[in-house]
Amino acid sequence: MNIVLLCTGFLVILYAALSVNVSRVRRQGRGSSRATETQLTQAVRAHGNAAEYIPLLVVLLLYLNAAAPGTWLAALAVLATLSRVVHAAAMLIATTLDQRHRLRFIGALGTYLALFGLGGVLLHHAL
Repeated sequence: MNIVLLCTGFLVILYAALSVNVSRVRRQGRGSSRATETQLTQAVRAHGNAAEYIPLLVVLLLYLNAAAPGTWLAALAVLATLSRVVHAAAMLIATTLDQRHRLRFIGALGTYLALFGLGGVLLHHAL
């Protein structure tokens, strides 16, 4: 089993799920049980934040999996995936986007660490 490809697949599915969630909340806003503006904003921001990071993570993971596979890469893939899931969940469960949620911080920090790590692996591979 290729952990890096498994994590990449999860990231793609997370991105798709967040996209579907925005559509679901928008549809709710048109129905009898109207979604609030806050719910729509949260769904859009959770998807938007994922759109800022997941494509870059997917490209890096796929390239490095082909060019420089290894234990460090698998660990970084797991870190990136878990961080993105935790961050998205924290954004969606918070009462408002202004609310400071510990899971949101942990997800963001994990994402940053994974990106720095992947950048380091890429630089090491280039040298």
